[in-house]
Amino acid sequence: LLGCCGAPAHWAGREAQSQEIIAFWQQQWEAMGRPRLIMVCSTCYQLFSVIWPQAPLQSLWEILEDIGLPQETGFQPVSPLALHDPCTTRHVPVIQAAVRRLLANRGIVTTELALGGAETECCGFGGLMQNANPRIAKEVLLRRADLSEHDYLAYCGMCRDNLAGAGKRTLHLLDLLFADVRQPDPAGRPRPGWSQRRENRARLKQNLLLKVWGQALAVGPDYRDIRLIMAPEVRQRLDQRRILDEDIQQTIAHAEAGGPKLRHPATGRLRAAYRPRHVTFWVAYAPHEDGFEVFNAYCHRMEVQP
Repeated sequence: LLGCCGAPAHWAGREAQSQEIIAFWQQQWEAMGRPRLIMVCSTCYQLFSVIWPQAPLQSLWEILEDIGLPQETGFQPVSPLALHDPCTTRHVPVIQAAVRRLLANRGIVTTELALGGAETECCGFGGLMQNANPRIAKEVLLRRADLSEHDYLAYCGMCRDNLAGAGKRTLHLLDLLFADVRQPDPAGRPRPGWSQRRENRARLKQNLLLKVWGQALAVGPDYRDIRLIMAPEVRQRLDQRRILDEDIQQTIAHAEAGGPKLRHPATGRLRAAYRPRHVTFWVAYAPHEDGFEVFNAYCHRMEVQP
């Protein structure tokens, strides 16, 4: 099953939306004959166990322990790793114990953080902290990342990416179980931005539909073919503003198709606005031989009337 468990809606206090999402998964589960639900994400596991207590849940780490680990060696660290438990496993010791047994079976040496297990701390993502109070979220993240000089080992995708975004070298447990020749140093893998994370999910869905279910994914809109070029500092700024590549592509496509845009007389740069939904996006850009170079973008909830 690919989709959201409803945790963001639950954290935001949107209980009606959260219950609607849970009802959807219950319908899917019934249609499949009520199978056991194998959870990779500890947040999904924790939320389902609270809101949907009848669900037959089991973590991936327990399953791997039962069926055996893959023969391939995966990544073998040369130094001990500091084990970071996600906050949503705080009251799920069965998951924490399964992870530690997997590591022991693999011969991976780990150290415990000062606050782990039942007292483990948040990485700064949980509860929509990054959206509600970015300053506090950053403090929580940096405090967590500073608990050990060793590389960290996480088994939550958001924890791994968040800690990596703070400059802390962090692996995911799957890096140790499945080899990837493209990642000789998985602990040094940078945090993906919001756009890259979304692209990764779309690629995963496309691969699964094609290779597992034999279905071709519908062709995306034409604007997705627009190539964007931007400096690293621009990319970071737009990521902080939660502006996706798709938002920028839609705005440029609208402007290039005849939508309103302004041209700076000195630089020749263009500025365009587009409101595909409840948010108006503004993009400063210029044509480039390989696509369009983006210099800045911002958004607001006002509607600009002609």
